[in-house]
Amino acid sequence: MSLSLAKCEADKVGIMKILLPPNAEQQKNINYELDPNPPTLQRDLQAIREWLDKQPHLPHHIDDARLERFLYGCKFSLERTKTLLDAYYTVRAGVPEFFQDRDPRRSDIQKCCKDIYYCTTPRLTPSGYRLSVLRLNDQDAHNFNISTIVKRVLITMDIRLNEERCLNNVIVFDLRGFTAQHFAKCSPTVPAFRKMMLCIQDAFPMRIAQIHLINAPVILEKVMSVLTPLLKEKLVQKFFIHSQLDTLYKYIPMEFLPKEYGGSVGTMKDINDAWTRKMEEYRDWLLEDEPRSRADETRRPNRKKSNANSSALFLNDVEGSFRQLSID
Repeated sequence: MSLSLAKCEADKVGIMKILLPPNAEQQKNINYELDPNPPTLQRDLQAIREWLDKQPHLPHHIDDARLERFLYGCKFSLERTKTLLDAYYTVRAGVPEFFQDRDPRRSDIQKCCKDIYYCTTPRLTPSGYRLSVLRLNDQDAHNFNISTIVKRVLITMDIRLNEERCLNNVIVFDLRGFTAQHFAKCSPTVPAFRKMMLCIQDAFPMRIAQIHLINAPVILEKVMSVLTPLLKEKLVQKFFIHSQLDTLYKYIPMEFLPKEYGGSVGTMKDINDAWTRKMEEYRDWLLEDEPRSRADETRRPNRKKSNANSSALFLNDVEGSFRQLSID
């Protein structure tokens, strides 16, 4: 094996370890919350396949492993899985600012990776949850582009959907350096923010267990008063604001956090850089997937083909349907 090929293979092995599987104790905790292999699994997969075959507006190329992760993320509920699959493909057509131009080598995505550290950590928490941490590396609000940040987060979620089942997620937002200018770009009055909440809450099979806000500025209280009415009640109950790290450790043991927070899973920069490389490894898949994983609204049953806003209308339907389902 040539030196360059050996290095390439070694790099791939290193990248693969970016998401470690659960150990025996973590798997036990995961299985306690949700049976990973219910006896109806194969029958449910077939039922979803048959349903997809009757949906002319949806793509049909999804493989069994990815489809199984949709079922798992919806706690094996067939109806939730159907609604989620429709939403997953519909947002790709209805929110192009997040799902087009996803080449990880684009200058805006590369800049985002340098300015914003977004780190999904390799080790699961003791409960078997996956931890992600977002932190500013460049605190200049002019370099804080919410659409590009969301695009990058959704790319990461797509990669994870290819590689792991995930029982639940824990998110930490380090707000050190956030100013009124940053929060203005995340305001619920900004269309990109509302679309982001729809995509993350209602169009991916990844449940959120906790959202932790640390190093919060004084302005956060006003921001939360505006934000909370737009969120599902169950999601609001999962927000925790910390004035010091000691209270965060009650939810996430210190050793499972990045080094900056006293942990041992690596530095924010190292994890962030590993995910940047991971996205680049997925470049071909991302470019291939972009045009084929969209709903075709002209073929949606019970929709007038002449309705130019059918995608937008359906996005509203999806949000309403999922709020009624109250997915936790």
